[in-house]
Amino acid sequence: MMDREFNVVDEVRKHPGITAGVVAVLAGVGLATILLNQRSGPTRYERIKTRIDPRGWFDAEALRHRFDDIARGVRHGADDLTHRAADLGDYAHERAGRFGADARDRADQWYRRARKKSRRPMRRYTKQARRYAEDAGDFARDHAKEGGALLAVATIAAAIGAAALESRRRAGNSGR
Repeated sequence: MMDREFNVVDEVRKHPGITAGVVAVLAGVGLATILLNQRSGPTRYERIKTRIDPRGWFDAEALRHRFDDIARGVRHGADDLTHRAADLGDYAHERAGRFGADARDRADQWYRRARKKSRRPMRRYTKQARRYAEDAGDFARDHAKEGGALLAVATIAAAIGAAALESRRRAGNSGR
């Protein structure tokens, strides 16, 4: 007689490999029963085979058309992108031209203002320079007159000195 109680859960825990094997065998038998009881006639195995074949899982022709559509879309997008890039380049060229023209105009304005501002002091400095040149010319003329007078005095003094020296020589030669 068995005193112990039989517990299925405890037995499954004790033998996990046997339990897994039994579950796998039962699942296989169930699957085989389902497959063999289908009412598909003699093509039953062919249908199973085509369902398992991965080449039949997708439509290659439809996929090819889809890739053609994608390629066409990419080409069209590239053409559109090319046109947009050309338009952007034209716009950038136009903006750069306007920027250059604006910069040139501003530089011309600054140059004109600088010239105009520099003319006022130049006029004043021109007047000063003329006045200084006139003063220098007057000074040179005055000194030239003074120099001419000094030269004349020096010439007269040299003539007097030469005459005096000559008279001394005569006086010294006659007394001998």
